[in-house]
Amino acid sequence: LVGSEMCIRDRYRLMDRQQMPFLFRFLSDSELYAFKDGQIISTFNKCGFFFCRRGNVEVSLEDKLFQIKPGDVYIYMASTLVHLLHKSEDAEGIMVEVDLDYIIPIVNRVINVENQLFMRKHPCISLSDKQRAHLEYLLDNLQERIGAEDVLEVNLQQQRLTLELIKSMGQTFCYEILNMYFANQPMQPLPQNKKDVIFQNFMLALFRLYRKERDVAYYAKMQHITPRYFSTIIKEKSGNSALQWIVQMVITEAKQLLEGSDLSIKEIANQLNFPTQSFFGKYFKQYVGISPKEYRKGKLRIRNGI
Repeated sequence: LVGSEMCIRDRYRLMDRQQMPFLFRFLSDSELYAFKDGQIISTFNKCGFFFCRRGNVEVSLEDKLFQIKPGDVYIYMASTLVHLLHKSEDAEGIMVEVDLDYIIPIVNRVINVENQLFMRKHPCISLSDKQRAHLEYLLDNLQERIGAEDVLEVNLQQQRLTLELIKSMGQTFCYEILNMYFANQPMQPLPQNKKDVIFQNFMLALFRLYRKERDVAYYAKMQHITPRYFSTIIKEKSGNSALQWIVQMVITEAKQLLEGSDLSIKEIANQLNFPTQSFFGKYFKQYVGISPKEYRKGKLRIRNGI
């Protein structure tokens, strides 16, 4: 639940001088008050989770409601719109945000496409007391290690070693989270096959290129297969066609920018690499049903309680 409007919370990139691959910070009471009901609180191009320590938080994902209570972990995927619906006054928790380039290879080693898509639709688990204590221990260790090294003046060799050390700790931490998730959501492990690899490669390419490339044939050519066979595989593995995934990626970021930024519609069109604002408007209306301007006004009214 790391917010798209992280500027509100003045997010702090730990180990920035060493290009540390993930963000880590506590969510304080004062920071929670900065959120408004109806606000997007997911980050479009990152994965992460929120561990609730106190209070209650209610969110929606694709119009499905989730109640997050103490001891719950909410795992969010990239390119999803998670809206805050309500938070209690005493709500408090810990957030971790992870860059896609860091997390995807880790996840792909241990779970297949079906399991990843299941997690996308079932993001919340309730931890046992033992799991909760273990997660607290892991978080405290990771935060302490990053914080201690971040304030020291060290030579280049120490910086490199420290970076690799914390990357390793972060990888272990990610596996621990996955282990807790599947302990609470037991699923039959399925072997990875060639079609899994094709889908995973498609998603990796899509996250990097969707602003410039919206043609299915482009992504099929990257994997040296025909567009028809490529589309068949993507539909078989995910339930959505390749075009649906591309559209979802573009529309999700468009919605996030319309709701959570001060960019003009023309600037959003440019950022998403549309040739004109008019072309972007037609594309958006085709898949959302209303114009970008109407969408922005509607979300602003909801946020202001009008």
